[in-house]
Amino acid sequence: MAPTTASGRAVICLDGITRTAIKRLTPPIAWDDYVARLRQRRSDLKVVHLKQPYDWWEIIAGRAEEYPVLVEHMLAVVREQVAANLSEIVLLGFSMGGLTALNLAHAASQLVHNFQPQYVAYVSLGTPFGGTGYLSDTMLKQLHISYIQRIFDLESTKRYMRDLLEYARTGQLRILLGQIERDELVSPQSSWLPADWLYFVDGQPNLRWDKFIVPTGNLIRAHDGLLHDPVALAFIDGLVDGLLPSPADQGDYEPFPPFAFL
Repeated sequence: MAPTTASGRAVICLDGITRTAIKRLTPPIAWDDYVARLRQRRSDLKVVHLKQPYDWWEIIAGRAEEYPVLVEHMLAVVREQVAANLSEIVLLGFSMGGLTALNLAHAASQLVHNFQPQYVAYVSLGTPFGGTGYLSDTMLKQLHISYIQRIFDLESTKRYMRDLLEYARTGQLRILLGQIERDELVSPQSSWLPADWLYFVDGQPNLRWDKFIVPTGNLIRAHDGLLHDPVALAFIDGLVDGLLPSPADQGDYEPFPPFAFL
């Protein structure tokens, strides 16, 4: 694959929605600091930060906008900030951001059809594809809140994943499913659930997928503190550089060589 210009290469970072109820125990679980550093470190990339209302209490109290409205607003940001000549895109979804990334790929046919990128990579980090996988699911299922119900809408998740897989018929698709080491909120069975579906996908030579463990330095609150954990952030940097090498390292390359960093 020939090298591409910066305007045609993008990393889109999607926030999660939860953090510890006692806010001083962990820093905000948004991509703000990482995005600022990535923009400095990789000026060759267009970096877009899509924010979710990560304050648990705002969601429960109904002060946050409804989830479908949030997805539409995110889509508008993507349309505004991403160039029409996009050729390579990496979606980094942290926690529920991994589910929202699937919503975007489904709702925004522009993301893969109108822009016609040559290459799309979808990376989830501690995403609750099948609920949290813990006893807390019993209580959460009783909350009639659009954000929470999205976590348990397994049929939509499967359908959106199938939609994403359709892209592999015309372009290169990479799917990486990340489990966070010592994750206190999402079980490995939930964060790796799509592997059960992808295992049976065949006849798509443009598709590569794998699952991995995100190493963490935090001994407690590994999920909540992920985006401020130096060990985890260094690993995420490696993911980005493996999926979208810098121009100096790019040359004639194939993004994400198999098991390059797993």
